[in-house]
Amino acid sequence: MIEFAWGWIFVLLPLPLLAWLKLLRAGSTDNAIKVLPSIGDALNDVNAHSSNGFFSNSRALKLLLLSIAWVALLTAIAQPFKAAHNKAQPASGRAMSVLIDLSTSMERKDFSINDEPVDRLTVVKNIASQFIANRTGDRVGLVLFGSEAFIASPLSYDLTSVNTILMSSGIGMAGRTTAMGDALGLAIQSLRDDPAAEKAIVLLSDGTNNAGSVEPEDAATLASSLGIVVHTIGLGSDDSSDTQQFQSAAADLDEETLKAIAASAGGEFFRARTSNELRSIYSKIDTLESAEAVAPSLIIKQDLRNVFVAIALLCFILAALLSIQWKATQTGSAWGTTP
Repeated sequence: MIEFAWGWIFVLLPLPLLAWLKLLRAGSTDNAIKVLPSIGDALNDVNAHSSNGFFSNSRALKLLLLSIAWVALLTAIAQPFKAAHNKAQPASGRAMSVLIDLSTSMERKDFSINDEPVDRLTVVKNIASQFIANRTGDRVGLVLFGSEAFIASPLSYDLTSVNTILMSSGIGMAGRTTAMGDALGLAIQSLRDDPAAEKAIVLLSDGTNNAGSVEPEDAATLASSLGIVVHTIGLGSDDSSDTQQFQSAAADLDEETLKAIAASAGGEFFRARTSNELRSIYSKIDTLESAEAVAPSLIIKQDLRNVFVAIALLCFILAALLSIQWKATQTGSAWGTTP
C-alpha cells in the first residue's frame, strides 16, 4: 500500500482550475487558455467527435495528459513510499564496534572445532560471527588490526554484510604485529559522535601492543570519558603442544594491558583458553550489552517519487508533441514534413 510523507500537498490539486477561472473572471480569456485548455471547448470537441472516440481528439487528449501530469507531479512532491518486502527489524539504539586481531600469532593451532585442531582466527570467525548475527537491532562495526588498524565495516544494521567481511579476513592482511591501541582509537573515533544512546567496544587479541602510535591505556581513558564501554578478550590456550613454531602458546598474551583497558573503560576482561570458553564469553558479553529498552522499529521504505516524476515528464512530452501536431494540421502541413 502506498503511503505519503506529505499527504497534505494534494490540497493543491484544483490549483490550475482555480487559476484558469480567475483569469476568465479578469477578462483575460487568452491567458486563461494558455494556462489550461478550455474545459468547455474540450468537452464540446469530445461530443462533436464522439463517433471517433475520446482519444481521437487531440485537444481533449492534451487536456487529459496535462491533468495526469499535474496529479503525478503533486504525487511525487508528496513523497510516496511503500514498505519493502523484507521485514523491518527493531532498532535498539545501541552501537557496537567489534575489534579482531589479525597478527601472525593468530595462526597458532591451539584451538579446536569438533575435535579438529584449527588456527585461532578460524575459531574467532566461527564464534564472533554468531555473536554479530545475534545483535539484531544494533548497529555493528568491524575493526581489523595487525601492524595497522582499519575500519573494515562502518556501523551498520546490515549484520550479514559485516559478517561477510569478517569471514573474508585473513591473517597478516593488516600486518604481522599488533597495534591494539590504534584499533581502539579507530573504534572510538567511529563511535564518539554517533547518536546511539549506548556504545560498546569488544576487543579480542592474543598478543601485546607492539605497533602503532596510540597507547591502549590512553585510548581506554578516552573511551571512558566519552561513555563508551570496552570489553576485552585475551585469546590463547595454556596448552604448549604447538611448539614447532612457538615455545609457549600464550607467551605473547598481555593480560595486564587487556585488564587495564577493561577496568578503565567500565568493561570486563575475559580469558579464552578453549573454543567453548570463547563461545561462553561472547554469550556473556551479549547478555551484558543487551538493550533494556527497544527503540521504535526501523521503517524500511521503498521510494516511489521517481516513478511519478517519470509519468509527469512523459505526459508533458506527449502533450507538447500533440501541440506540434495540432499546429501543423492547422497550417495545412503534413505531420513530419516542412510546409
